[in-house]
Amino acid sequence: MSLRRSTLLLLVLATAATACRSEEQRAAPPKVEPLPKLASATQADLAHELDQAEERGTWAEVKRRWQGQTLRWTVTRQRVLCQTAEACNVSAFPVQRPAPVGWLPTLRFAPGQFAALESRCAGKDVCEVTIEGKLERLQVSAEQPTNLELTGVKIVGAQG
Repeated sequence: MSLRRSTLLLLVLATAATACRSEEQRAAPPKVEPLPKLASATQADLAHELDQAEERGTWAEVKRRWQGQTLRWTVTRQRVLCQTAEACNVSAFPVQRPAPVGWLPTLRFAPGQFAALESRCAGKDVCEVTIEGKLERLQVSAEQPTNLELTGVKIVGAQG
C-alpha cells in the first residue's frame, strides 16, 4: 500500500472516529442545574412576577424559576371546588370581589392527605388550609389563563 493510500485511509478513519464521538456527545443529555430555592415564594410573589411577565413578555423565565419549586401556601378550600382527591382546586387568595387573580391551583395529594384535608376542614364549606407541595406544572402565557398544579401536597395546617 502506498504512503498516499495509507495517509488517505488514516484520514478517513480519523474523520469517522471524530464523527462517532461527536454523535455520542450530541446524544448525551444536557446537565440540568438544580433550581435555586426562591427566597420568597408566596402566591403574591408569583402574582407579581406574572404581572411583570405580562409587561415584559418574560413568561418562560417565570416558568423556569417557579416550576419545580416546593411551595408552602395558605389557600382557601371551597368544598364545591375540591370534592375528591382526584378533582381538587383551591383559591390561591382569600375569596373576595373582585378576585386578585383568576388562577385556581389543582392539588394532587400525597397518600392520605386528602383525608387529612377533610378531617381538618370538618365538613365546612370554606376552610383556609396551609399546604406544602411541588409546583409540578405552571402554564403561563399572554394567550391562555395561568394554570398551576401542585403535587405531593401535604396538609400543614388549617384555620376555620
